[in-house]
Amino acid sequence: MKRTQRLIVILGDPSLINQVSAEIAAFHAVTVIKSLSSEILQTVFHYNKNAVFFASSYDMTWSIYTPIVIRLDNNTDVGIAVLGIDNIISDFPKVLEPYDVDTGDHSSEDSTQIISYQSTDECLLCNILRRQTTNVEHILYETESFYIVPGTGAFFPGYIMIVPKEHVMSFALLSPNKLEEFFSLLNDVRSILEGIYNLKVFAFECGSGRTGTGKHKTSIVHAHFHLAPTNMPVLKEVHKSGLHPALINKQDLGIYSEYPYMLYVDQDDNWYISSDPNAYYPRQHPRQVLANWMNCYEYYNWRVYPYRERMDIIADEFRGFCHKNFDTLPKWVQKAIRFTD
Repeated sequence: MKRTQRLIVILGDPSLINQVSAEIAAFHAVTVIKSLSSEILQTVFHYNKNAVFFASSYDMTWSIYTPIVIRLDNNTDVGIAVLGIDNIISDFPKVLEPYDVDTGDHSSEDSTQIISYQSTDECLLCNILRRQTTNVEHILYETESFYIVPGTGAFFPGYIMIVPKEHVMSFALLSPNKLEEFFSLLNDVRSILEGIYNLKVFAFECGSGRTGTGKHKTSIVHAHFHLAPTNMPVLKEVHKSGLHPALINKQDLGIYSEYPYMLYVDQDDNWYISSDPNAYYPRQHPRQVLANWMNCYEYYNWRVYPYRERMDIIADEFRGFCHKNFDTLPKWVQKAIRFTD
């Protein structure tokens, strides 16, 4: 799994450094530092970022920090630990690939628009509800305020998503009444998944903040809550990734509506959140953590590996279980199940 919290020393002539420093600083997982000390590095690492220090020559005393050392030159060809200056946005992450360093997205790839709360034709999750998608999407469960579909990028069995019908950017923005409906729905659907896969459920959300600005242009900002049947030790694996979320009361989720957050709900219904506008949170971070634990990290990215065939399997398994056990399910669950597309 790619990591942050590394010291990167970039060596070069002052003229070259002046040409690239602003572009390097614009990577979300990077903080450019002006001086080098243990205290400064601890501060940068606290926010889950890499520290980048520019210098004209290397000082051997820096070796105690085990830095990655990159040399700047005028060439555009990328080699290990050699960085050209003409294509810095694409080349900087490539130079760091051998070290498994996460640089984050570059700010030039961010959305600069405040994304409307109103449903639009461009919103995939709104279009699924309207049955206006290119691919067949299986709505498995529907209540007054939510619907459930198999998740795209199902690199593991039983992956589903709970989606609010309202076009909001995170569950923290839902009204108290809708949150209460969601908490009940979450419990009901976890019980179904546990019955199908004989595993308890890890749930998570990547909240987009109130406005959506600063998110990658290709991000889906309509809120969606992910469910994954797994026995992964959630908090232990999240800590290993470099994040240390705080334990919260789920009733307090609305407090975190302003800024992006990472929310993790373990198999015992403990709710943990990382939310700091100054910190770096990798895209699809909970999926990265789970894929890394399953030893299939390369498949975490749903855009690269959509696993659409498994979405059909998940739909069949969910509906098959509900059909077989229909008479034992609560009346409100029976009413919400959708057996046909």
